[in-house]
This record gives sequence, C-alpha cells and structure tokens, in this order.
Amino acid sequence: MLIYKDAVLRRKLLKISIPAMSEMVLYMIIGVVDTMVVGRLGAAPLAAVGLGAEVFFAIILLVVALSIGVSVLVAQAWGAGKKEYAAQVAGKGIALGVGAGLLTAILGLLFSDNLLSLFPLEKSVYIQALAYLQVAFWISPLAIVYYMVNSIFRGMGRTDLPMKIAVVTNVINCLGDYILVYGKLGMPALGVAGAAWATSIAHITGFLLALYILFSGRSSLRIEVKYIFTGRFDIVKSIIRLGLPGLLEDFFRKSADIIAMFFIVFLGTLAFASHEVALIVESVSFMPGIGVAIAASVMVGHAIGARDKEQALLVSRGCLELGMTAMGFLGLIFAFFPYFIASLFTNDPAIISTAGFLIRLAAFEQLTIAATSIMEGIIKGSGDTRTPLLITSFFTWFIRLPALYVMTHILVLPITYIWGLFVTDWLLRAAVFASLYKKRQWLEKSLSNPLIGEPDVF
Repeated sequence: MLIYKDAVLRRKLLKISIPAMSEMVLYMIIGVVDTMVVGRLGAAPLAAVGLGAEVFFAIILLVVALSIGVSVLVAQAWGAGKKEYAAQVAGKGIALGVGAGLLTAILGLLFSDNLLSLFPLEKSVYIQALAYLQVAFWISPLAIVYYMVNSIFRGMGRTDLPMKIAVVTNVINCLGDYILVYGKLGMPALGVAGAAWATSIAHITGFLLALYILFSGRSSLRIEVKYIFTGRFDIVKSIIRLGLPGLLEDFFRKSADIIAMFFIVFLGTLAFASHEVALIVESVSFMPGIGVAIAASVMVGHAIGARDKEQALLVSRGCLELGMTAMGFLGLIFAFFPYFIASLFTNDPAIISTAGFLIRLAAFEQLTIAATSIMEGIIKGSGDTRTPLLITSFFTWFIRLPALYVMTHILVLPITYIWGLFVTDWLLRAAVFASLYKKRQWLEKSLSNPLIGEPDVF
C-alpha cells in the first residue's frame, strides 16, 4: 500500500487526518454520552433524546453544509499562497454563519412542536423530545458560527485546532450530562432537558474558543473584523455557489433521515429505540471515514491551488487507503463484539438483543461507507460539489426511501431487514463513486477552471 511505502506522504496524511478523525469522533461522543446517560432512565427518555438530538443536529448540520464553500475556497487559496484572500473568505463565512444561525434559531423555536407532531410518538416521548429542542435551538446561532470557524481552520490544514476545542467541549458535555440529567451537586434532575443544556453549554464554550483562536492570530491566518462586514460580494457568491449543493445534499439526506425515522417509528418503541442505539454506534464509526474525507478535501484543495496534479492524485490514493484501513478495523470490532457495545448504551435486555444484531450488520457497511465518504471528499475538494449532490439524492430518494416504505408499511418487516437495506445501499453508492473517481474528470476540470481570485484591498 502507498501509505506504507511513502513515509513522507504517510506523515502528511496522518498530521491532517488524525486530528480530523479525532475531532469527528469527539463530536459524536457528545451524542453518545447523551444517549448513554439518558438511556439509564428507560426506553421513553432514550427514544426522546435520540429523536431530539437527531432533529436538532440534522437542522444545524444542514445549515453548516454551506461551510463546504468556505473550506474549499480557503484550501485552494492556501495552496496558492493567497493568505489575504483566504482571510477575506473567512470573514464572509462568519457573516453567513451569523445570518443563517439567527434564522435557524427563530424557526426552530417557533416550529419544533410542529415538527415533532409529524411523528406518531407516545406522549411521554413527544414531551421530552420537545423539551430537548426548546433548549437546544436557543444556542443554534453560536453553534453554527462555531462549526463555520472550524471549516476555516480545516481549509488551512489546521485540523489540530478544531480537535483541541472538541476535547474541551466534550469534557464540559460529559460533566454537564452527569450533573444536569441526574441532578448532582445540588442541581435539579432535568432528565432529557439536562442533556440538551449540557450540549448547549458545550457549544457555547466551543464558539468562544474558536473565535478567540481565529481573531488572535494563533491559527496562522490574520483576519480582521472588517472582513466580516465590508465588500467582496464575489466571495459571498462563490461560497454560496459551492456551498448550496452541499446544503441541498444535506437537506435531502437529513429530510430523508427524518422520513426514515417516521417509517421506523411505525415498527414500535422497542424497534425504534434499538435502531437509535445502533445508529449512534454506526455514526461513531462514520467519524474516521469523515475525518479522512475532510483531510482528502483539504489536501486535494491545496494541491489544486498549487496546480499540482500529481500531488492531488497521490494524496487522494493515500486518503482512500488510510480511511478504509481504519473503518475496516471498526468493522471487525462490530462483527465480534456487537452485544457488548449495545450494552454500553442501555440495560434493557430486549434493546441489547436487537441493537446488537443491528450493530453486527453495520460491520458489513464499514468499507463501503469509508470509500464513499472519502471519494466524495476528494471530488468536493476539487470544487465539484454538484456531483455528490446528484448521487446522494438519487440513492436516498429513489432507492432507500421507497424500499424503506415498502418494508415498514406494506411488508411490515423486522428492523433487521431495514438494516440489510442500508448495507446494500452503501455498496451501490461506493460503486458509483469509484467509477467517477477513476475517470479523473473531477481533477482535469478543476485544474482548468480556478475557483479563487485576487484579494481585495481594504
């Protein structure tokens, strides 16, 4: 394998990808800890925190999908040595984050009850999930700006900075969960709402740390407040042009996830709670692949900014090898220890039995998830954000959802069959991305059509 033969490439990949992988895992641990802590309270609170967190992060990450435009532009500017242009892109990214965050908070607080009413939930699950969302949406502007600033750091190749911030936010979330969910240290026991408060406090902390690092110059990028408020509508246009396909992709994917939850809730609380446990575990396994995909997007962006075709191909192959190796290892863990993993999230024997089997099925997805995520990152790093949108939308809306409806509402199959569908879906997606990756049209087009211009003079 290339990453074992080329020591220079291996060190470069690990320097960027390991912090990115660690950051993704740390962010998912927030949801994992919430689930583990609340899961001890019973099936209804477990289902409520799973649904509440899924809806909240689906909306937040949908908006944050615009940041792919920021990350790609910063990466290519950084590779070309145009740091002033990168700073101006960062300023406009923050401005977009503030506007999108305020809109998200207003709509979330006004319509969270309407959104939950779409699900055929038991009353106790509905009440607790609503309590989670009513807390979480208050801090959504800060959360969105926080994630936007992290995309700036990643575009520079400084994946270590978001990782360090994530360590701090995770410690705060863990302590907050223990204190606020169970009512320790003299605080009231808030249950599911306590998990939402812990997550919110963690996001506030991350927001403050990210802005401090960015504006203090500790990230190697000199950014000034005026870059946020003045000029460069051409940059805003470029960010939206690149980010809008990513936003639409996430919208179609997340709205499909919500519809999928609606279908799966039809199978009953036990099936849904087991699905949520397995989904959290699977989501954690996504993180190495997504982390390497981030590294691939950044490094390909740097190479294209520098007009270095061979380097773009080299880092692409290296990222694929690294990501598939990491997720292949996780697949082995899922295959051999599924019930032990499920028992970490709940002490309900019925949930452990069903979720454990689902986790074992998830083992068969690991290599295809890794390949799909990383090749998508490579293509996006080249500046092509439309192709991943088309592929994801097709498989989600024309294959996964119709099949899911038939399996849950017509055939009424067990939840284990649903996860068999997920395995097949990922296999087909990986095959399509592999075909496009090998043709290299994404690379030739990006080298012939530069994305970045010249910095403005303020």
